Amino acid sequence: MTAFRFAATASLVALLVHPLPAASVEDRLADLEARLAALSAENQALKARLAPPAPPETGVAVTPAGKVRKLSIGGYLQAQAEGGDAPDDRFPLNNRFLVRRARITLKGSFAEDIDFTFQSEFGNSNLGTTSNYRAQATDAFLVWKKFSFANVTVGQFKTPYGYEQLLPDTKLPFAERSLPNDRLTLYRQIGAMVSGDIVAQRLAYAVGAFNGNGVNQGGNDNESFLTVGRVSGAPVKTKGLTLTTGANGFATDDSAGASSLRREGFGFDAQLAAGRLDSAVEWLRMDSDRLGAGDAVAEGWSAHLGYYLLANKLRAGVRFETYDPDTSAAGDDSATWTLGLNYYLKGDDLKLTLNYLLGDPAGPLSDQGRVIAQAQVVF
Repeated sequence: MTAFRFAATASLVALLVHPLPAASVEDRLADLEARLAALSAENQALKARLAPPAPPETGVAVTPAGKVRKLSIGGYLQAQAEGGDAPDDRFPLNNRFLVRRARITLKGSFAEDIDFTFQSEFGNSNLGTTSNYRAQATDAFLVWKKFSFANVTVGQFKTPYGYEQLLPDTKLPFAERSLPNDRLTLYRQIGAMVSGDIVAQRLAYAVGAFNGNGVNQGGNDNESFLTVGRVSGAPVKTKGLTLTTGANGFATDDSAGASSLRREGFGFDAQLAAGRLDSAVEWLRMDSDRLGAGDAVAEGWSAHLGYYLLANKLRAGVRFETYDPDTSAAGDDSATWTLGLNYYLKGDDLKLTLNYLLGDPAGPLSDQGRVIAQAQVVF
């Protein structure tokens, strides 16, 4: 900057000492402006060379190792506090804090119409007192989706059985699923499935075959597969009213040593949404035939009604459920009422849930109350 000022001053002094001839004033001014511009450019270059170096970048770029077209990572966390009695046999008697779910999800897409999902659980993963705070796979599957009417899924994923079971954990209207849904559905299995839309947004199907031995079980106990199917549709879909229905069934042969068990299940469900009001009902049944031990029938149903007290912010709901593990036996059925509030700070991504359960569990006890508070973050 000092050199620039000195040169400019010298040029002006020279101009004053040696006045320009009248005929060459414009030429001399143009020459002076050119020299000043050159000095300004030189000064800027000098300042750039003397400037301190930029600090190094601290971020670390994460790039896919394979040739995927799209890759995303996310997950969710559900922290829970409970207190009171045990309204059904899933709950312990003591008060407790619980990391209900803590999951990391990795998803990707290839240009060849193949998607993949891998999800791992680090939380408790159930309502029991046995801790599962270790990494274990929940979802691990590939989907070929070239045709919307016939997507092919292979790996470990939820079987297409039970409406409430198929709801994502982050979108449940209450902190926990109903007891009949937990007892009479099939959760995740390892196998293959074909699914798709028969009529876009109106009628869908899914049918699959699985090992039938449960989650993270790579073997099959016999030569038979668990077969599952579901059909769902929206017979009524208008601007202010939507009615959806579904029906599903399964059949499996299980082996345990010298004994054999044939199980068949089926169920129906319906959901209604009208403005701020929503409701759902589901009925499930399972017939079991153990070789030499006779038949047993288990069934249960649940129904809930919800209403948004504040649009998209505060929802109140009530649910009733009943479950009978053996309809031929007396005194083993249970029934539970659930009252709930959901406060959506940022939709399902940041949600607070408060439930009060009042149940009559199997056995001599009745009116067993329990409070559940849950905070959910989706990232």
